[in-house]
Amino acid sequence: MVAEKATDKGFASNKTQRIWDWFLIAGFITLSIVSCIVKQNFEIVSFAAGLCSILCVIFGAKGRMENFIFGFLGSILNGYIYLHAEIYGSAALYLLYNLPMQFIGFFQWKKRQQGDGTATIKTRWMNNKQRLLTAISSIALIAVIYLILQTTNGNLPVMDAVRTGIMIVTQFVLTFAFIEQWFLWLLLNSATITMWIIATIRGEQYAVIMMIQSLFFLLNSIRGVIVWIKLNKK
Repeated sequence: MVAEKATDKGFASNKTQRIWDWFLIAGFITLSIVSCIVKQNFEIVSFAAGLCSILCVIFGAKGRMENFIFGFLGSILNGYIYLHAEIYGSAALYLLYNLPMQFIGFFQWKKRQQGDGTATIKTRWMNNKQRLLTAISSIALIAVIYLILQTTNGNLPVMDAVRTGIMIVTQFVLTFAFIEQWFLWLLLNSATITMWIIATIRGEQYAVIMMIQSLFFLLNSIRGVIVWIKLNKK
């Protein structure tokens, strides 16, 4: 009887997760189509970048290796979009940092697989010293990147520096499977949404779909916190 209840609970949890995954995918596609109809223009690059990124974070929230396949494709496409928008810090982040980190992350996660046939990984919490170091590193990176961006004619240097600095740290935390990455993603996605709202007001070509994409990332970050804590208990 106990085993049956555990099986039923696991099935219900998987079903809920599948519903959530399809909600993210269908929601992104639907809002992207509506945006294209309103603008009377379909941006294939931003749509493909958004779809790859959505799939990347879905698999990432599950702690699955497929995360890095879509992360690789999404890094290339998003790098191009940020270059086009002249947001140079984020462009460099995707092409010079996120892209190679997909390979490092893949091999690090490979070492931490559960070994139960689910292809999920063992997650872990940071200690207080690691959390303090993460906070200091984030602040220092934001300051350095802002000073560098001041020497360019790029758009939104403050938001770009905040986003780029936090993402560098977050990608590193993700690579080593720390649960705290999801709290950083919450902060990062909030900053990204703000940045693309400003870009939308300024009339940037890819801004609307990128803003929609970031909104779904924010929702998935909440889901990621819940799932990774459960993986840690498992």
